[in-house]
Amino acid sequence: MNTSCVHILLAVNTILGVTDLFGVDNNEGLELFEKKIRPALATHCYECHSSKSKKLKAGLFLDRRAGWIQGGEGGQVIEPGKPEESRLLIALRYKNNDLRMPPNKQLPKHLVKAFEQWISLGATDPRDQPLDIAHRPGRFRSKSLEEGRKFWAFMPLENPPVPEIKNLHWPKKDLDRFILSKLESEKLAPPVPADKATLLRRAHFDLTGLPPTPKQIDDFLDDESPNAFANVVNDLLASPRFGERWGRHWLDVARYADTTGGGRNIQFPNAFRYREYVVESFNEDKPFDHFAKEQIAGDLLHASNDEESNVNLTGTGFLALGPHNYELQDKALLRMEVIDEQITAVGRGFLGLTMGCARCHDHPFDPIPTSEYYSLAGIFRSTESFKISNVANFIERELKDPNKAERDKHLAVQKKLESELKQAESKLKAVGGKVADSKTSAANLDPKKLEGIVVDDTGAKIVGNWISSVHTKGFVGVRYIHDDGKGKGEKSVTFPAIIPKSGKYEVQLSYTPGSNRSRNTPVTIYHDVGEEKVTIDQTKRPPVLGSFTSLGEFHFEEGEWDLVKIETQATSQVVIADAIRLLPVGQAKSPSVLANKQKPKPDSTKTEESKKKKAERTRLQTLVADLKKRLASHKKKALAKTVKVMSVNERSDAADWRIHLRGGIRNYGPYVKRGFLAVATPEGLSAKPDLSKGSSGRLQLAEWVVSPENPLTARVYVNRVWRHLFGRGIVRTTDNFGEMGERPTHPALLDHLASSFIADGWSTKKLIRSIMLSQTYQAAARDTPEALETDPDNLLFSRQNRRRLEVEAIRDAMLVVSGHIDLSVENGFEKRSLFEKIDRNRIPEMFDVFDFPNPSLVSGNRNASTVPTQALFMMNNGFVLSEAKAAAIRILAVKSLDISQRIDLAYKSTLGRSPRADEKELAVAYLKEQTLEVNEQDAWSGLLHGLFACLDFRYLN
Repeated sequence: MNTSCVHILLAVNTILGVTDLFGVDNNEGLELFEKKIRPALATHCYECHSSKSKKLKAGLFLDRRAGWIQGGEGGQVIEPGKPEESRLLIALRYKNNDLRMPPNKQLPKHLVKAFEQWISLGATDPRDQPLDIAHRPGRFRSKSLEEGRKFWAFMPLENPPVPEIKNLHWPKKDLDRFILSKLESEKLAPPVPADKATLLRRAHFDLTGLPPTPKQIDDFLDDESPNAFANVVNDLLASPRFGERWGRHWLDVARYADTTGGGRNIQFPNAFRYREYVVESFNEDKPFDHFAKEQIAGDLLHASNDEESNVNLTGTGFLALGPHNYELQDKALLRMEVIDEQITAVGRGFLGLTMGCARCHDHPFDPIPTSEYYSLAGIFRSTESFKISNVANFIERELKDPNKAERDKHLAVQKKLESELKQAESKLKAVGGKVADSKTSAANLDPKKLEGIVVDDTGAKIVGNWISSVHTKGFVGVRYIHDDGKGKGEKSVTFPAIIPKSGKYEVQLSYTPGSNRSRNTPVTIYHDVGEEKVTIDQTKRPPVLGSFTSLGEFHFEEGEWDLVKIETQATSQVVIADAIRLLPVGQAKSPSVLANKQKPKPDSTKTEESKKKKAERTRLQTLVADLKKRLASHKKKALAKTVKVMSVNERSDAADWRIHLRGGIRNYGPYVKRGFLAVATPEGLSAKPDLSKGSSGRLQLAEWVVSPENPLTARVYVNRVWRHLFGRGIVRTTDNFGEMGERPTHPALLDHLASSFIADGWSTKKLIRSIMLSQTYQAAARDTPEALETDPDNLLFSRQNRRRLEVEAIRDAMLVVSGHIDLSVENGFEKRSLFEKIDRNRIPEMFDVFDFPNPSLVSGNRNASTVPTQALFMMNNGFVLSEAKAAAIRILAVKSLDISQRIDLAYKSTLGRSPRADEKELAVAYLKEQTLEVNEQDAWSGLLHGLFACLDFRYLN
């Protein structure tokens, strides 16, 4: 079953009462099971350990959870949460000669590691068949279209009438009347308002992710006007920090990261441009319907100018940013994996639907048949999402810019000068003149005259900023490049080559040696049976022709492949990249004709040149010198570089596609027309419009997604906004509005908000402003005995929810108090957490501790756990301690304050309020006691550290 079944399967198992084995919040374990564990079991274990085995081995079933729980002849084989005690993992590791599974060949190391991680996470397994029931393929059947349209989420969106209420004085907004109506039906009083300091801190964090300053707190508390809070909201919505805060919310949905993840974990050098696009879109309050269209089909939207075209194109990074295993050798499978991930991202992100289940069978709960999944798959199959190669690569496209014509003209002049120089040098040689060209001197090698297959760095795939140089002679071609000893781990050079005939080749690498070169340059050779990693000492002179060193002999298949990759991680000195060459094994490797300088043949006649020949040589020498000078001057002219963004392309062979029976990559069924979900298409309109063979259909898909007649998109988005302002959505399962998601607690309110949202031009800021100026938002997070008894889970919003801040807000708040944060630029010494690099394989420690979402999944709901590691982090981590010290220095620097005023400043800076009398008394006593034992700065550091570590610092009331 496909990985997109995660939330459905979790809900199913909750209903079936099996949450004792795994909790409904263990999405990571279930995702891992569906993506890696289930396929591995099916491929390597079912033949001997399933209900379909001709002969069941060891009495062990591995095709259902009940099988491994009961175990086989040796007992239970998996101990959830205890990999070292699990017999299955012992067998997979092949360290016990008497217990090895599979018996014929050990699983790849990455799969063994996946099993270890899965067991550590609790061995999440949704396969609920009992031991006495065999599999029944094909038992999943989608709901009928007629039945599906009766489900609340698929019913047409209509703005319901505002309900009648008894207490006419409490509501400020229509949405308050919907809330109060429910409260009155349960005989509950409306909530009391939050105090002003609490409300201000809540608003600042909700809109900007940053705390209010002490001055902002004082100004707001002193402002008695009825519009005081509305003015604060307006100012915060207009702040550039708003886009950074709310852009991060969308990046969770867009599964944003700066690397692909997986084994190769390829860098996305231009992913940040999509992040900037998202931030700017929220700051300018771009209508959400257009924002959605840009991300699904921005490259196909009409643009009135280059700037608009560039923004549209940048938006399509949404489709390109997914976690993909680009080194997967089965390219047909890779293509469908990318398509499935894109369908999942669009489905969950914009429509709140899980659609990936239908890849293998009709959706078991929602009205999404397999045929409609492949109608959507046809659209994304008609989209080029990656470049096929040995290791595939994502697509980047150049933005339009006003400097392109200037660059083209500059390049044309450069080529003309180079051509004239080449002709002049050729003529000079013909009359016996010497050509002293620093780029083609006898010490360097001409790639065209070298034997074998030669690839110069000018034909390589370059990641990061490499410096071109001709300083050290002995290079191939016109230059070599180096990493300047900077940006270690972020740069690479990959040499592709066309192998004309399958066979074994010696691979040689060229570099220019020097004392400042790296002694451990990492080089990877990709051959047809794997990859070989070596390190090269580039301080040593290469032994072959003074330029090349041998990397070994390897077998390559015919075709075009990425063969050699030079990287910079774990190096400290300068890394050089120049060229590679491949010599067929068995062929003589004669030195380059340029390796030894040829001595000019003596003039047998020893006659003097004619005066005419001397004059011509002098003229040509002058011309060559002049052309070189002009060429060097021309190249020094600074030009704006091209800018690339992650994107997709339309395929020239766009067309309908076939159903893959049971999800089999080559198990083809009938063709289906490209189209959309019928259940979200109003009656009378076709869910399968005529799509020409020349276009993918993405533009039509985007228009369907944001159509006001589509009942899902507006509902899903306003629910996301509500969730960020209340800590819980009206529909708690923000990414799943299907049958197995939760029902809305206030369906009429949801439709009212969605209808108003569309009527207001899909404006996010108008929606947020309307909600925040309501009594419901401004309520205190205070429990009353009546509310606790009648509404213990606050499903009625009888009070505000006390919410833990996200990790970015916690970290940024400390930086604000310490004065270390730089909000003016992205790349300051201490930048906002939004701009931290997100490596899918290495999430920063603090982010991991405080529930940063899995960047490989659409995440509309972040976990907000409370675990001991969080308290320990705040108590002991060096970052927290250093920020507390800096905050203390900053507060002590205000010389005009006494100890009481300084304590007030410390509390307002960290907790957004003045200390209570008992808190101030304790703080004074602590500071006096500590000052006797340590210096004043350390005492204040301790106080600030205590405020950082307290719950009120990382929670909103």
